[in-house]
Amino acid sequence: MTKPLIGRIGMKIRAGDGCDELGHTEMLSTPVFYHANPGDRLTLKNSNFKFNVATYRPEVEPRWIYTYDYAPDQSWTIYNKDLSGESYRQDDYIFESHVYFRVCLRKVNGDLFNENDDLNKILEFKTTPSQKKPKQWIINEVGRVTDKVKNLQEAGDHVFILMTDSHYNVNGTWEDTFNSIKQLCQNLNPDGIIHLGDITDGMVTGDATRYYVKKVLNDLRSCNIPVRLNLGNHDTNYFRNNHEPFSVQQQKELYFDGKDIRYHVDIPGIRMIFLDSYDPTIEHRYGYSQECLKWFNHSMESVPDGSKALIFSHLPPLARLQFWAKIIRGEAEIINIIDSNRHKTLAWINGHNHSDFIDNNERFPIISIANAKCEAFTERKTEGFITPDRELNNTSQEAFDIMLINAEKEQIRFIRFGAGRDKIISKGKAEWA
Repeated sequence: MTKPLIGRIGMKIRAGDGCDELGHTEMLSTPVFYHANPGDRLTLKNSNFKFNVATYRPEVEPRWIYTYDYAPDQSWTIYNKDLSGESYRQDDYIFESHVYFRVCLRKVNGDLFNENDDLNKILEFKTTPSQKKPKQWIINEVGRVTDKVKNLQEAGDHVFILMTDSHYNVNGTWEDTFNSIKQLCQNLNPDGIIHLGDITDGMVTGDATRYYVKKVLNDLRSCNIPVRLNLGNHDTNYFRNNHEPFSVQQQKELYFDGKDIRYHVDIPGIRMIFLDSYDPTIEHRYGYSQECLKWFNHSMESVPDGSKALIFSHLPPLARLQFWAKIIRGEAEIINIIDSNRHKTLAWINGHNHSDFIDNNERFPIISIANAKCEAFTERKTEGFITPDRELNNTSQEAFDIMLINAEKEQIRFIRFGAGRDKIISKGKAEWA
């Protein structure tokens, strides 16, 4: 099959480290990493151009998992240092092993690229998709969790897959995460999937982030059940002062098909409220704007009679429940709104902390969910937060929950898939199960 490639005019791939760099209008390169199997082929279709190939081994450095560090260009690979100014070619490039790759093109006559230059009219990538066998440890964990959920499930339970902070990386663990979710959906027929934000690292070009976000969302939506999202701080494509951050409108279009970034969904007995909690354009970036607070107040006051509010946000409502910001905008107002409607409030659930935590110090329980990304650094964590041990290629690689919501009992069970512990909320109190 022929796989289309995304090209970026003005980008080069550096020979020294294999990273991308803007500001070179004499070049056109792929910001996205593509996977190639042995025998796959790149073929030049226009002799007015020449192309170069950088390849990357699918190997993961431990520091990406066990320290607070982010891989350049969101790629858990090792560059083979096979690109140079002398390696441009016009003959076919045939891949000999399983690698990731990016390409860089020039015009033979040295002219600059312009918007009429279409990469896919210049270069063709033909690939044969590989057939991967299901991993036994995934099959085993899917079986264990399926059995546990079915044993605990009661009449009237709403069933959701709950995850956060997937932070998609090239050669990361997303494929295993999605395969696990897909099998669970087949076994459990859940009511939906909830992602609490930070789908990617948000530190590459806008076109690359869009490509990776669409991959994750298309995977989840292929389960044919509703997918509900919160926006995380990384979802703004702002991380580490990225030069191509997304506007609010761009976030609406990418993540919500043009719909609002804050919204609620009513199911029998429950109003699920989804808040936005980050604005990179102001000094105190973390927190809740006045517009959000006004909307939240209305959403809480209008909870249908006999229903409870279940609040989802990427951030916790209070600065004391996270490491990164001394100030959470609007935290006093958030608490006041919930206190004014505490008879309607079931719980607050958030991500962001890359750790598990339960808090009963307010008049409502607050739950932090650990990261789906295989990452287990312990620095920069608030005291008391639990960072589960993680390791590639076994059950601990994964961490997300199956959530059973029983509105009549005012109860939520969290059954953990992978690393970490189960939790339960019952009658306004959260506990480890």
